[in-house]
This record gives sequence, structure tokens and C-alpha cells, in this order.
Amino acid sequence: MTEKLPPILAAEDETSDAMILKLAFQRANLPHPLVVVGNGQEAVDYLRGSGRHGDRSLYPLPGLIVLDLKMPRMNGFDVLEWLARQPECKEIPAVILSSSSDESDMRKARELGAREYFVKPHAFSDLIAIVQQLHTRWLANALDSSRDILVAKPLRF
Repeated sequence: MTEKLPPILAAEDETSDAMILKLAFQRANLPHPLVVVGNGQEAVDYLRGSGRHGDRSLYPLPGLIVLDLKMPRMNGFDVLEWLARQPECKEIPAVILSSSSDESDMRKARELGAREYFVKPHAFSDLIAIVQQLHTRWLANALDSSRDILVAKPLRF
């Protein structure tokens, strides 16, 4: 029996940016499915497995989290703070993909546990390159080293 690869969870509130991100993932031809939620609170709900995300067979824990910073309800910083308090999420890398190039945002994101910070590029080809880099850096190596499928453990609250 073959398990599915863990998804990449992306929190992006701008509909057009979410569509472009989905297209970039498709063009990058990654084996991991992409799940896009509309804000930080939805990302936390997904990670908790609460509400409509309660069935882990349908909504498995991600292998990578991609966060925008400026979102309603819970911003990317809030999600990073929440992640830091969740021992079950410690191994899931979180990266920022934001329009902010402000040094203080970059510093704060890293202090809160973001593994990488990318400023959203203007060129679509650059976004595809970022997506491929994320896969290579955070997901492909784990698969290549073990050739086993990564299976996320359920969170306990």
C-alpha cells in the first residue's frame, strides 16, 4: 500500500496571489499536493485538525508550511508564534513568502522560527524557481534519503 505524500500548506489571503501560487506549483510539477487556506486562523485550524479539517485521512499534516505575513484574523507572525508552542509541529518547516521586503519583518519572522524568508517576486518564472527551491530544500531530500513516504503524526491537544 502506498501512502500519499504530505501536502504543502500555504496560507495566502489574496485570491489572485493564491491562484498564481497554485499555478506555480503546477508548473513546477511537484509530487506534493498543495493546500491553500485563506488566512492564518485557517492554517492553525488545519494544523489542529479542527472543524472541517478533522479527518486526517483527508487533511494530513503538511510536510511544509508557506505563510504570507499580512493576513486577516491571524497573520503569519501569529501562526509562527502558535507553531513555536506546538511540539508536534516542531519538525514541520515554515517559510515566509511575503510582499514585504522590510528587514524588521524578515528578522522577526526568523526569530519566530521561520526557516526561510522569500519576497514575492514580480516574475512568474522566479516564483516557480522559489517553489522548486522549497521542494528541493525541505521535501525532496527527506524522500531521497529514506525513499519512504513521509507520514505525519496526528496532533494531540
